[in-house]
Amino acid sequence: MFRPLDILFIGLLLAGAAFTYKIKHDSEVAIERVVKLERKIKKEQELIDILKADWALQVSPKRLEILVEKYRDELKLEILKSENIGGLEQVPVKILIPKILPDTSIADLIDPDRTISTGSVGAGRSSEGAR
Repeated sequence: MFRPLDILFIGLLLAGAAFTYKIKHDSEVAIERVVKLERKIKKEQELIDILKADWALQVSPKRLEILVEKYRDELKLEILKSENIGGLEQVPVKILIPKILPDTSIADLIDPDRTISTGSVGAGRSSEGAR
């Protein structure tokens, strides 16, 4: 009948077939997932294109002019004139603040030569001399 070696080869054949079926099934599932993701990406890209087109329509100068005219009284909008735009001399000067080191206080920046007094210990006396 069947020799032990035949039974071993039949078992290996069945195990190989099962493993091959599992790999094939897993790859088909992965391919389906990739196809779904590609469809979803394509839909999102189409939606982005639609939103970009809609944005271009919403901010078109002609449409904005019509809306400004329509709602001029409610919004109290005025047409921008070149006189309304300021010159360089009207731009405020930026004050540069030096970087403060971790052991520097605001008082040191204001008056670096002042002596520090805590109130309980007078200036010039150490904490040991106060005892």
